[in-house]
Amino acid sequence: MDITILSILATLYFSVEITILFYYGKISFGYDSNGFDFEELAKKHDIPFVSIIVPAYNEENNIGKCLKSLKSLNYPHYEIILIDGGSTDKTVSVAQEYLEPKNIIVSEGLPEGWIGKSWACHLGYQAAKGDILLFTDADTEHKPESLRKLVCISRETNAGLLTLLPYQKMSKYWESILPIYYFMSHVSSGGSKRVNNRENQDSFLASGQYMLFTRKAYVEFGGHESIKGSVVEDYAIARCIKTKLNCLYYLENHQLVASRMYPDSPRMCWTGIKKVLYAGTRITSPKKIILSTLFVLWVILTPFAILLSVRHETRLFFLITSGIYILHLLVFAHYWNKKGRHYYLTYLLLPFLEFVFILAMIFSVLEIKFKKTTEWKGIKYTPDLDAGLS
Repeated sequence: MDITILSILATLYFSVEITILFYYGKISFGYDSNGFDFEELAKKHDIPFVSIIVPAYNEENNIGKCLKSLKSLNYPHYEIILIDGGSTDKTVSVAQEYLEPKNIIVSEGLPEGWIGKSWACHLGYQAAKGDILLFTDADTEHKPESLRKLVCISRETNAGLLTLLPYQKMSKYWESILPIYYFMSHVSSGGSKRVNNRENQDSFLASGQYMLFTRKAYVEFGGHESIKGSVVEDYAIARCIKTKLNCLYYLENHQLVASRMYPDSPRMCWTGIKKVLYAGTRITSPKKIILSTLFVLWVILTPFAILLSVRHETRLFFLITSGIYILHLLVFAHYWNKKGRHYYLTYLLLPFLEFVFILAMIFSVLEIKFKKTTEWKGIKYTPDLDAGLS
């Protein structure tokens, strides 16, 4: 390859890398969303009644652990409501070991235009008595002190919605892609630093695994009914709360709640990620999509850049590209610290996993554009891609 072309490619490569590292540093350093003195907060704030709503569908392997942890919360005033979406396994019978029959609601069919989880959450809201509404997934486990601490933070930050990323447990090889999914969410949202800044209206993020609302805020933005057709209901709600009420607070690195999202199979993991990617881009600013795309492409192309430098015996380029790639791995490890298990396959196969992420995005676009449907747990949905935009 001509040395001039190689120089141009090298310049472009380093320009992209500098842009990416600068952006990551800007959104990630110098901010701690967990900087609270809980003993002082406990003295300062009241203890409102909390309704904990758990939507579930075929969760027999998870629901027992979830409900056991919720029953062990050291919070004085709360109720647990399970909404079952018509499970064909033993979800309901397992739940009956922990909850009274009046606290288990089995959905009888799905109304037109609704996605199953949002409908379950809506039913839970209708049955709830609390001034605070906590929607949490059936695959979560909660430390005893979690609810008390998070309610205090919600009060202290005046959050209409406090949401958090649970600590991600991983042990199967296919789960090694999860840190990439969350890292891309971090980059495309602007990070918790910007999400929690009320002046940055285009920065929002939420995790449907844990969403703690004040009833007032939930009613004001329209609840799950306002985004009933969204397959990214958490992200759509985050946008609504940020743009309409401007009272969103997002937590990371806390380890108060843990989750195991896709333990069953590679297909489950692939389907779960694929179904949300294209819908998520519809409510993300183009600038952040471009930055996220550049990041993915840079990681994928880095091994080729290193091989190119070896082939042309450009030692300086090899040292620089290798060094920058190692720096990127350190950046990635910095992001994932305390958010989940550091799974060695994620770092070893990072470019390959980023490529799989791109494939998932392509399949997500094709599926929704041409089939007009997406699937989760054997149920097909026709998503409303405009949910959360109005």
